[in-house]
Amino acid sequence: MVKKAVARKASARKRGGTKKPRPSLTPVQVLRIVRVVAADLDLAVAFYETYLPSGQDVALIERINRSGFHPAFNTISDALHRSIILTLCRIWDTRDDTADINGIAFAFRDPVALAKLNHDGHATDAKAVKAWLKKVGAVRNSAEYRALLRARHRALAHTATPNEPYTGTARVAQYGDERKVLERTIELVEEAGAFLNYSYVSPFADQRRIRKEYAERFWAKVAKNA
Repeated sequence: MVKKAVARKASARKRGGTKKPRPSLTPVQVLRIVRVVAADLDLAVAFYETYLPSGQDVALIERINRSGFHPAFNTISDALHRSIILTLCRIWDTRDDTADINGIAFAFRDPVALAKLNHDGHATDAKAVKAWLKKVGAVRNSAEYRALLRARHRALAHTATPNEPYTGTARVAQYGDERKVLERTIELVEEAGAFLNYSYVSPFADQRRIRKEYAERFWAKVAKNA
């Protein structure tokens, strides 16, 4: 009797673990994902442009160090840096239940979803979509993104156990990795929006300029009062 009960439980686990095929997305669903990803990207831009002076502006850093406020300054800078990485990794998530670039790519690889998009008048040119998908794969497999993902998995979203060595192949994240991934992500999100006749509130080049101006004014005030 014990053996039969164990066998039934194992069978149930096996059935429960079977992954159902992901259903095709409708044009409305694809557009919703693009909008959410664009909003996340705006956050990543805000975090990056606000963080940048705290990591690069030598005069600002020296002023803060002389003031004795550097512990709080460093905490804010580190929090912004962590937020950049976490937001970029969220944009590039691979789960079926999240809104991310890979979800958009799934729709653009799906003939049924593409047919529906074309039927609704969206400019999903086959060659352009193929080129877009190729660029998505290039970012996903890039050393920069894989390094950020390693940082996310082992130090930000989780803390890796010190009792086991890292067995992956991704290198340690380096300064500048987030900028490279951010800029390539901006290009892909804007192109995906163009396929769907959608654009964010303003072009991301303008968003970066505005965020940079706000950041410069903010850090100037901090330095002045330090």
